[in-house]
Amino acid sequence: MISSRRIGEFALAVALVVAATSVGRSEAAGTDSARAAIEQVNALFSEAITRGDAQAIAKLYTEDAILLPERGELVKGRQAIGEFWKAAMDDGVKSVTVTTLDVGGSGDLAHEVGTVLLTLQAEGRPPATASAKFVVVWKREADGWKIHRDIWNDPRPE
Repeated sequence: MISSRRIGEFALAVALVVAATSVGRSEAAGTDSARAAIEQVNALFSEAITRGDAQAIAKLYTEDAILLPERGELVKGRQAIGEFWKAAMDDGVKSVTVTTLDVGGSGDLAHEVGTVLLTLQAEGRPPATASAKFVVVWKREADGWKIHRDIWNDPRPE
């Protein structure tokens, strides 16, 4: 005969497994939702680059965002980040293709790992491409997911 203590232990084990499984499913659903939203913002970013619209790009960042460009100084704040992207476009960045490789996170923060391919056309020079790998920390605000921290580097060895 099975003791009531054994039945209680079994019931507790089943409850823990069910709870863990449902938490995992809800976290996966949350990550899928965040990924979809992040990919939409990435599309807006690419469209704004193609239009040369630095102001639209700046609005994709949080007010206190920090950009960490390769071989450059930290760029702090939405306005300064807009100015950074305006200068980049003035220097010949014509298009950007963002590929999201991984998204994770919890609550109002998410991280994204990916690659980017840039088309460059500096004045008087032939068209060229450049690539980078990146990590972005996203923050969910009242009006959606925004870029909060943005860092990239060249994938080629020195």
